[in-house]
Amino acid sequence: MGRTRLRGLSIAGIQIGLEVPETCEWDWPETGIHDFACPPREPEVHVGLRVAEPSSVDLAGERYSIGGLTFEVARLGDDWQIGLSRAGRRQQLACFDGEFRVGEVVQSPDWARQRRYPLGAGLDEWIVLQRTVARGGLCLSGRALAVGAGARIALGGDDAATGGWRVATPSLLGRQTLALRDEGAGLRVFRTPWCGGMDDALGQAARVLELCCLDDSESAYREPLDPSDAAEALVGHAVLPLCDERFLDRVLRNASRISEGTRVVRLGARREGAREQVCPPAARARVLAPLRGLA
Repeated sequence: MGRTRLRGLSIAGIQIGLEVPETCEWDWPETGIHDFACPPREPEVHVGLRVAEPSSVDLAGERYSIGGLTFEVARLGDDWQIGLSRAGRRQQLACFDGEFRVGEVVQSPDWARQRRYPLGAGLDEWIVLQRTVARGGLCLSGRALAVGAGARIALGGDDAATGGWRVATPSLLGRQTLALRDEGAGLRVFRTPWCGGMDDALGQAARVLELCCLDDSESAYREPLDPSDAAEALVGHAVLPLCDERFLDRVLRNASRISEGTRVVRLGARREGAREQVCPPAARARVLAPLRGLA
């Protein structure tokens, strides 16, 4: 067995330790993810990398298109298998335990020679999504706007430019998917390398002051939502992969808990003038379409 070394990433407060062959180097993708590198002190997620030909067995899972690549994810008992293919040829196969705490990525020699980042093309996003929800958080479609000493989350998003220069498209979760999690002192929103929906003034993380749903209205209004309606609104903007009922159950529980401790309001505003004071145009869409599988 060859010598290995451990490299670390910390995204949305989730530390990932990558154990890689000593000779394996890669070029960071243009998402700014290299800025999230950190010393791998006590990784929450441990991922081993091995260079070999990955199995070509059909995973019979959900498929998502990411540029010219196909991201496929499937359950195998309590575990997960995630394949990455180009032009019908599998380049990576990842296997993880059910909680996404331990996994291995098998990378083809050709892919390794191209100096490919081993958690690219959606794998790092999928890990952060799973661990965020496992730790009581949510990944929501929206924008985080700097307000005073914290952030207002405007739920909903579209494909308009957001000024997030770090973000390259496409992304598995979408450019306006925010990671939120309760850190004990209240709900916080975290910057990620693939999301362009977070105000630069907020830094790497910020306390969430409130979440708001936006409505077109002839007159301006502000209506606090009761916890039940608030939870429903959060679930309606959450990323919900179709392949895991347990994930959905966790999202429902997390949304209920967050709605109990964080202010959620519905804001109505006339089409332009008053609405611009609430949220810029890029955050007007209210519904996040679920991740789309390929036929």
